[in-house]
Amino acid sequence: MILFQAAVAFLTGVLLAALGGAGGWPLIAFSGAGVCLGALLAGKRREAATLGLLLLLALIGVDRYEEALPPSQPEGIALLNERAEPVKLRGVIVDEPQEGDRTQRFTLRVDAADAGAGFQAADGKVLVVTRPFPAYEFGDVLEMTTTLKTPPALDAFDYRDYLARRGVVSQAFYPQGIEITGQGTESGLKRLLIDARRPLGEALERSLPEPESALARGILLGQRAAIPAALTDDLNRAGISHLVAISGQNVAIVASVLVVSLAWWIGRRPATLVAIVLVLCYAAFVGASPSVLRAALMATVMLGATLAGRPGSAFGAVTLAAAILVAWRPLILDDVSFQLSFAATLGIALAAKRLQDLVQPRLARLPDWLAAFLAENIAITTAASFAVLPIIAGSFGRLSLVSLPANLLAAPAFVLALGGSFFAAIAGMLHDDLGLIFGELAYLPLTYLVHMGRFASDLPFASLEVRGFGMAESLVAYGLMGLAWFYIRERPVPEVEAVRIRPLRPAVALSAVVIAAAAAVWYGTLQPAPDRLRVTVLDVGQGDAILIETPAGHRILVDGGPSGARITQALGRALPASVRRIDLAVLTHAQDDHVSGLVEVLRRYEVGATLTGPLPGETAAYRAWLDEIEDQEVPVVLAQSGDQIDLGDGARIEVLAPLATLLSGTADDLNNNSVVLRLVYGDVSFLLTGDLAAAGEAALLDAPVDLHATVLKAGHHGSDGSTTAAFLDAVSPSVAVISVGEENTFGHPSPTTRLRLAGVPLLRTDDNGDVKFETDGTSLWVDFERGGYALVPAGLAR
Repeated sequence: MILFQAAVAFLTGVLLAALGGAGGWPLIAFSGAGVCLGALLAGKRREAATLGLLLLLALIGVDRYEEALPPSQPEGIALLNERAEPVKLRGVIVDEPQEGDRTQRFTLRVDAADAGAGFQAADGKVLVVTRPFPAYEFGDVLEMTTTLKTPPALDAFDYRDYLARRGVVSQAFYPQGIEITGQGTESGLKRLLIDARRPLGEALERSLPEPESALARGILLGQRAAIPAALTDDLNRAGISHLVAISGQNVAIVASVLVVSLAWWIGRRPATLVAIVLVLCYAAFVGASPSVLRAALMATVMLGATLAGRPGSAFGAVTLAAAILVAWRPLILDDVSFQLSFAATLGIALAAKRLQDLVQPRLARLPDWLAAFLAENIAITTAASFAVLPIIAGSFGRLSLVSLPANLLAAPAFVLALGGSFFAAIAGMLHDDLGLIFGELAYLPLTYLVHMGRFASDLPFASLEVRGFGMAESLVAYGLMGLAWFYIRERPVPEVEAVRIRPLRPAVALSAVVIAAAAAVWYGTLQPAPDRLRVTVLDVGQGDAILIETPAGHRILVDGGPSGARITQALGRALPASVRRIDLAVLTHAQDDHVSGLVEVLRRYEVGATLTGPLPGETAAYRAWLDEIEDQEVPVVLAQSGDQIDLGDGARIEVLAPLATLLSGTADDLNNNSVVLRLVYGDVSFLLTGDLAAAGEAALLDAPVDLHATVLKAGHHGSDGSTTAAFLDAVSPSVAVISVGEENTFGHPSPTTRLRLAGVPLLRTDDNGDVKFETDGTSLWVDFERGGYALVPAGLAR
């Protein structure tokens, strides 16, 4: 009891300081001292001593929070923020770099800085945002030249304060001349764990399509940065995003499933002990970040209370765990993720067991193991979901109205997704084919979660905007929840006559799932080839990526777009989940908006060969592509005008460019020497022009090649320097498509190009998403995700 009181006293002091009441500590101290003195004069020495101790702990909490606050004035490396002149930094990467869509970001702990007078000792952390290539790793010692910026304090979110509480005082965007000068002496254990996670993440990337692969890495390894923004938004609106984060709620769900599952063989108490060990090992493995540690600690103390035979003490244990965490890092009290984790775990500790007792008798017609599993997860999900509602409303100004049903439907799939992802990762490390087979175990629940989030978020009134929901409103909400809890606690447990059904043995169920998964993989691999030629212009943003699927079953990818994340998501949409092979990858020219995505394709897919032009690139992405080709020993073929590729069943690719004599001295030689392909199947043809500009088009017009095509993929994203009138006359397309990024900064496609295409139906990936063409060699079918085609009246072009 005294430990619980001490934890509450300390947390009260920290909470008082966090709410801005630290300045009133003398009044609190004197008032408390007066109460203690009164108790002492009344002869209640024990009570006086207890009150004195609790008062001291509260004051220590106030002081601990105030001491942990970041400095109010810039110091250290922050003194160099906003300088017009760049500075040189030397430091070490102290976290695992996060890969974004077209960036990577990491935290650099600065050891020295040169502001013009040579390197001098400096301290502070800088959040660095740079291009995805070359990739950097935890522990790299870097030197770079950059200008430092002060993080912004936004209206809706004080990003500056958020970073400052994590020790980050500056930002650096796209530094120049980054050099790796060595390896730091960072935590050996942390490096070991990162090195252990990497092959698991890579195995999941090879075994699963996107976005299921990103979701699996988020659930299993805590790597949330790769999850597409659209999917994250869907999960947030549906109220199930916590399942992807390693939070107190989902760790509690995993722990409960472990206990229920293992209790079949070894009994409940040994199963609880095993669950504690596994939860702690898992927390260490995924990086032991503060959020993971607190989630694991919350779940562990609950399991420990159960193991000790005192499940009712879980409330006190969770409170004590929270006090320990806050004493270690006082500022986490302001962290919304800590508040959500603490509230969810507290809700589970207080209400889950009672809810389970009320629910399980109503499931008596089910097998015992299934009734226990469902009742426990329904109880945990319901208790946690209600407990976090006031915090979500106050912190995000929005409430998900579908959160509870979505969580009830998603929680079982989450458990299966976690288990399936684990087995797929282990199997994929051993062999790619094993990873594909076990990937099916994970794919079904993962894709269920993706569609559940999408479906729930699209429901009318899926979420409700809440304004002005502050501390007072939260206290009222929790007061009402307390009354509801007391009501539920006094409800009698219903007596329902059980109908005994022979339980389905877990081994039989697992065998059935494995057989079904294997059959699904074989079906996806052996299904008959399409009888049509399919060409899909993939929506990958401001870049090019075109997937060709032939009647003979060949798959050709022409360019990979500007982002590994974008191309893998697009291929996940276009190809069956079990397809992990690209027969030919074509790089039309060595610019980042065409080559960057191909690096990730080489890592995730088995690529039979590559076709590229003769001109080399100079970017880090191109060098990474060459390194990946060399590492995987992928054959490289240089394209030359006149070459033909037989695709079987009457389909062929004609290489029109680059010409034997390469163009030089043009405005952009790389663009003008793009690989140009003409894909032919029966009477239907496609002209794929890369980033060919006017000079390259003119050279093709003078060459003895057939440019006529049914479908034209317009050059260089529809810029006004491409798709000239003379070239269009020669091609005479029936349909045109432009691969272009939404709201790009180049103004593509240009009004001039759109007018040149007068009278031709025009599709654009920014407006239409993926654009799919299918042909049987005679007819052409066109399909696209959204919008409609544009048609400029011919008269406007004159």
